[in-house]
Amino acid sequence: MTMHRHSEPGQMETLLQDVFGPDLVLPEQFFPEHPGASSLSGERALMWAVLVDGVESFRRTAHSRLLRDREEYVETMEWLCATDWESVFSFVNLCETFGFDPQPLRRALLAWEAAGAAVGPKQRFRPVALRAA
Repeated sequence: MTMHRHSEPGQMETLLQDVFGPDLVLPEQFFPEHPGASSLSGERALMWAVLVDGVESFRRTAHSRLLRDREEYVETMEWLCATDWESVFSFVNLCETFGFDPQPLRRALLAWEAAGAAVGPKQRFRPVALRAA
């Protein structure tokens, strides 16, 4: 294999910068082009899964008498009631990411819990409109 010594000035530096330079993520790569689109990026799909899992965990453990469920319930309640804007996966940040006002959702979940077993069978919190790509 022969090396070409007649390359343009600066071409090797550009090539090395491309190979060893930092990976850049542009906003267009992270956020969908059309807000409200049903397909989600991998990051947004993960965020959605965390929100759904938190809500399902709360609903599954809220009325349980099992010790392991009670421990999970306490942890989930702390997450649900926290106003942590630092963590990407905090309840308030996840709600904001998907366009929910966290307060009404929190109130609805707490009202559901207060209603007790009278609400009937539990249904999964999985809106059909949001799916991972």
